[in-house]
Amino acid sequence: MADKQISLPAKLINGGIAGLIGVTCVFPIDLAKTRLQNQQNGQRVYTSMSDCLIKTVRSEGYFGM
Repeated sequence: MADKQISLPAKLINGGIAGLIGVTCVFPIDLAKTRLQNQQNGQRVYTSMSDCLIKTVRSEGYFGM
């Protein structure tokens, strides 16, 4: 394999794109996990992770994620 040098701007762009994809995939799961953990025993708002994600999108919209 040839030894090619990748320029700094290309590395920064690749890192930025990877970071955006990572946040887009991980943040909704982490949001649902946190909301499920913060429920009180008497107040069960969400029954599962998918229920939490669906209710969040319905009440807060796509950008509420």
